Amino acid sequence: MILEKSDILDSRIDELEYCVFDIETTGVRPFDGDRIVEIGAVKIKPGLKMDYKNKFHLLVNPGIHIPDNSVSIHGITDKDVEDAPDECLAFYQFLEFARGSILVAHNAKKDMGFLRRVMKDYSISDPFDFVIDTLTLSRKVNIYNRYHNLDALMEQYNIKLNSPYKRHRALFDAELTSVIFRLMIKKLLAKRMFTLMELLIFLEARG
Repeated sequence: MILEKSDILDSRIDELEYCVFDIETTGVRPFDGDRIVEIGAVKIKPGLKMDYKNKFHLLVNPGIHIPDNSVSIHGITDKDVEDAPDECLAFYQFLEFARGSILVAHNAKKDMGFLRRVMKDYSISDPFDFVIDTLTLSRKVNIYNRYHNLDALMEQYNIKLNSPYKRHRALFDAELTSVIFRLMIKKLLAKRMFTLMELLIFLEARG
């Protein structure tokens, strides 16, 4: 069943489906020449249940040289992506996976910037109604934390993933973000914050 936007806003945050994703890139400026090299994503089903069998992982050919300083972070080289799909094809494959879900990402502004630049380049209308940023959420939930990056949150919550990948690979970071997101949502539920509308207002509030 496809929910209307108003129905989604009134839904409990633990009864929705989420697509938690991460993007690795050639740099940090999507509208100034940088491109996507990898997309990873996982699903959280209603009930905050992880869908471990349903994962998305795709290397992407950026069409440009991957700089050494970027390779030093994620380890993805030109050779790794030479036979990979381009950004347009990769976007549509990701869209097929994410369709009908609420997007979640850590520092979502950065990752959504790359998706929106692809949408602009290929005249694709934005299909995503809602995006939740776990960086902002951590600043609201973990108010006494000095740091809110994934490494700090991984240590705080004592998370150890069983993954063939490492930090700064898209699927690893997506899975890590999904664990952190579920833990923070459970904290909010314990404080009697229930609907998506309440969550979005909470994220937008100052202070």
